[in-house]
Amino acid sequence: MSWPEPGWTSVQPFPFTAARSAFAGMTDDRDKVVLRYYKRGDGALVATAAFGPRAEGAPGLVHGGATLTALDEALGAAAWVAGMPCLTVRLETEFRRGLPVGAACLVTTHVERMRHGLADVAGELAGEDGTVYARALGRFKRLSPEAMKAMFGRTL
Repeated sequence: MSWPEPGWTSVQPFPFTAARSAFAGMTDDRDKVVLRYYKRGDGALVATAAFGPRAEGAPGLVHGGATLTALDEALGAAAWVAGMPCLTVRLETEFRRGLPVGAACLVTTHVERMRHGLADVAGELAGEDGTVYARALGRFKRLSPEAMKAMFGRTL
């Protein structure tokens, strides 16, 4: 399987660099975690994920924190793309298998519910062969314009 697939549109879910994590995708430092975002034809947000040698935990495997970081950012990105600038309130993760360093992965996200300034988003990180390495459920809280100004120096 090769990503991105035909019909996927490249997107930047965060309107400015300061909204990106210092751990994932902020630069092209391929030694860490690099995420690239796409909207599929069905409207779902997906992210290709590459984990370099600086993401290693146990020998040859990606550190759980790097896996968690990729899921956290991608699930939050799904809420941002759905129109809710937000921060993580809760993230539940199920690690299913050890993820080899250098594996090509895809994070698939799904916004399950948005109400009362909260977004519930689900996602999974899988390899090219369909192996699911981790799943996550996240709750994200809408950022007020004042909070965005305080955190990022500006609003949308």
